[in-house]
Amino acid sequence: MKQHLGMSICALAALAALPCVAQSGPNPWNGSWKAEPSSLRFESTPFSLAIDPTGYTLTAAGAPPAKTVCDGQPHAVASGVSVTCTKHGKAYSLSTIRNGKVTSKSDITLAGKVMTRKIQYFPADGSPTYSMTFTSKRVGEGKGMSGSWTMTGVIESQDTGVMSIAVSGDGNIAFKETDQDKPTICALDGTPTKFPDGSSMAVKLEGPHTLKVIYRSTDGVVRRENTFVLSLDGKTISETDFTPGPASSTTAMLLHKM
Repeated sequence: MKQHLGMSICALAALAALPCVAQSGPNPWNGSWKAEPSSLRFESTPFSLAIDPTGYTLTAAGAPPAKTVCDGQPHAVASGVSVTCTKHGKAYSLSTIRNGKVTSKSDITLAGKVMTRKIQYFPADGSPTYSMTFTSKRVGEGKGMSGSWTMTGVIESQDTGVMSIAVSGDGNIAFKETDQDKPTICALDGTPTKFPDGSSMAVKLEGPHTLKVIYRSTDGVVRRENTFVLSLDGKTISETDFTPGPASSTTAMLLHKM
């Protein structure tokens, strides 16, 4: 996804154009939606790590090998972005700096056949810091972190398990996913909503009961695609989140209206 190991509703269209969504009474998308833990499904494509004295190289299907140098010095990975990686025994610590400010710090550790990466994020807009923890299991043989791996799960510290949606009559929508501390208000005409760090979010209605949310990084690359499908009775939403490669993953879950 980046050179180091890694690893929402703005475009509903005019309500008048949604005969199955825009109707008299409350909009069927509106309300609070609670995730059902037992419905969670997680899938990912394998990736491989090659460890050498200077750092490690990540290889995944559909992407060229990405080398991370771990010499304790900053290395440019994009315009205005650098990563510093330091090795501690069999573990790695990384720090990402964007335009002179630390945006994330992460630690990669190994315990048996389980590799864990915990990332602490520092949002540019001053909102509270949060963390994401990725776990991966070994596929086949290997020594240390070298070999093939597949991600088995992701935990977000901000995840409350409750998503809220509020479509208003003025052509806007307030949307808050389970890992957000406040809703994002977007126009309903497909205009991407820009965040302080330059990334964006947009949504496309792909049918009266389907919404697709697309998150892009500062360079316009798609980083995550979320698809929400509203049941015919309006009581549940099926959510599928796809993170592109390298080391792509898909998370699916069911949410019930509260």
